[in-house]
Amino acid sequence: METEHDHSEIPTNDTDKLIEVLGLTNDIHEAGYILPDGRLLHLDRSNCFKRKNHLDVLKLLPDFLGQEHSIIDTDMIAFMAQEKLIRFCIDGRIHTAVKPTSKQLRKLYTTLAYRSTPFEVMISNAAGMTLAQHTISGPTMGALVDIFSTYDLKEHSDFSEDEFCLQEDKKHYKLFFRPAMKVVGKCNKNSRMIKMDDGFKEANSLFMRLIKQGVIKD
Repeated sequence: METEHDHSEIPTNDTDKLIEVLGLTNDIHEAGYILPDGRLLHLDRSNCFKRKNHLDVLKLLPDFLGQEHSIIDTDMIAFMAQEKLIRFCIDGRIHTAVKPTSKQLRKLYTTLAYRSTPFEVMISNAAGMTLAQHTISGPTMGALVDIFSTYDLKEHSDFSEDEFCLQEDKKHYKLFFRPAMKVVGKCNKNSRMIKMDDGFKEANSLFMRLIKQGVIKD
């Protein structure tokens, strides 16, 4: 299917820049992201020589050129949250980092409602923590609304422990976030004062539970 390119305006934000480079598509099999207005970003998935994976998208933006570290999933998740993008693959994967817009929900519904193929839905926050995971097949609009109502909760507690592990040195217990490969929380062993990075404050109770488990094991 022919790719659509809109050259009528100068790109003003990162999403517009990606549209300028990659174009839009009406073919759900070629799409990689659902934009806030429900349009589909073209990733040329059927062309083995030109297709791009979801991380390649960031490499096209000037802000990511010359980065010292490789682009990882948490970089992409933060970008998805910033630009309100839904990662989508017709093979059965959907990933969100913020609550979908009404037009994105409508696009998901019209795409999935009459498909028997199961889709794995991962719901993250902007920092990359997994808030919930679902498997859906032929969902109703109501079911989709319920799934993404996770973003309406003021607090989350059902985090994936597989994404975290406990580290320590002489002075601190440390909460290590595996997807971003970094420490996101510290607890002073003497004062028990805890400091959490922005985006990870909700993982405080998980941190305390891991500390308790680690102390008991010791």
